[in-house]
Amino acid sequence: MLNGELLFEKKVVLDLMRDRFLSELVSGGGKTRSNVKEQMTMLELNPYFVFPAIALAEPVVRFQEERERLVYVEAIREYLRQHAGTGTVVFMDKQQRLGLLFSWKSKDLLENVREMLSTQFGLNIAIAVGKPCNHLKDIFQSYNQATEALREKFYYGAKEIIYFNAPCRYETVQQYPMDKEKELYTDFMAADNSDDVRAAVKRFYDGVLDNGRVEPSSLYDLTVRLLVGIEKRAVAESGTLGAYEKFQIMSVIRLGTLYEIQDYVSTFLTGLKEAVAPGQKESHCSIIKKTIKYMEQECSQASLQNVAQQVYMTPTYLSLLFKLNTGKTFIEHLTDIRIEKAKDMLKSTHFKNYEVAEKVGYQDSRYFSQIFKKKVGLSPSEYRESVGN
Repeated sequence: MLNGELLFEKKVVLDLMRDRFLSELVSGGGKTRSNVKEQMTMLELNPYFVFPAIALAEPVVRFQEERERLVYVEAIREYLRQHAGTGTVVFMDKQQRLGLLFSWKSKDLLENVREMLSTQFGLNIAIAVGKPCNHLKDIFQSYNQATEALREKFYYGAKEIIYFNAPCRYETVQQYPMDKEKELYTDFMAADNSDDVRAAVKRFYDGVLDNGRVEPSSLYDLTVRLLVGIEKRAVAESGTLGAYEKFQIMSVIRLGTLYEIQDYVSTFLTGLKEAVAPGQKESHCSIIKKTIKYMEQECSQASLQNVAQQVYMTPTYLSLLFKLNTGKTFIEHLTDIRIEKAKDMLKSTHFKNYEVAEKVGYQDSRYFSQIFKKKVGLSPSEYRESVGN
């Protein structure tokens, strides 16, 4: 039993010494460069590499507690030491990320490593790789490149291994995209199913990234503001909401990739949509009735813009509501109202055709005649004659 304890203690000390040595080596600090191979041999590490390179591996998920993350990383390190392949050196750097020192000719092993970790631990692991070096003493260059490439995990996730090409310049969000939030809200409220919601969310984030990739921290802030804004709009318009799972700021912050953020926003909005639906239908019916009444009273002056102002909605959203609730577009419904009023005037008054056109909202009498014939099947004059007889 005593021998077992001594062996375990020796292993722990050796692991600490290896990690410290390799962390100094890849950081370019300390006095390790002049006799690297000798020191690696003393630490029972493979000192021979053909074009050495560094890969950094890190779970994509953001752990709630740092201790939980460290336990996972240590477990992954032990697993990789046994399965990563002969000649590969596995270590933990000062940021508690997993480092793999390997020969460039063996870089295909990284795909196997990613698949093994996903299967063994059920985690998505991002792997970033620096360029190969000629000598171990220059390995810090590959490590710095891998560190830079690992920043891309927010956008790549674990979909593919990230190889360093050139430093990526991240933009900051200078101004919150309120116009894009309004567009998302309109699409979200008009969505028929969860797939429509997901498509709308993707369009929102694609629009935010139109001018290039954005600092992840900016996207977290933007996402929280987006969720707050849409939730407030939904409450204000529906008056009351059914049961739904409210979003938590910390739940957003713990998301590791853009894909996860989009998935979270889509799921939240889908739940919110279901909570809004019962009150939304009643509210929308009321708005449509009010809109149609105004159109009937002021058909000569009515337009999508001024009618939307009367019911305190955006023209785009009112147009969508019309289509969803009546099966017709706003213009189609307004045209029907105008033609019915024109028919009444042609039957009961002596107004000339151009006067009827003006009174129902058409300044061009020829255009009015075309629309009238298309809807009724007769020209205004023919219709007047038919009802007169």
